[in-house]
Amino acid sequence: MGKNSVIKTLGKRIGNVVLHKLLIKYTHRPESINHLQKEEVTYRDAAIKDAREYNWNEGDKQTMKIQAIRFIKDKKVNKYSDVDLPSDEIEKLVEEEIVALRL
Repeated sequence: MGKNSVIKTLGKRIGNVVLHKLLIKYTHRPESINHLQKEEVTYRDAAIKDAREYNWNEGDKQTMKIQAIRFIKDKKVNKYSDVDLPSDEIEKLVEEEIVALRL
């Protein structure tokens, strides 16, 4: 895969990690928490693997951030409309995840 393709994929993976973090915190279905936690780990492992493929500049990181936020908001509307996910928390967690991945 080319770098641009990996940026898009990594943005989605970061989005999935953050989305699952938020769902664990705000879900109305406590029986789903264990499954959500396992998926969060799986997406993070995949993101770590992808993050090591290239060196990332600030523009790449910004693109990933935008991709991740867009992904989360789309999923919220289409799949998790019953869960209230605060926009400010979404952006904060995406930024934290990018730092945690050492991009």
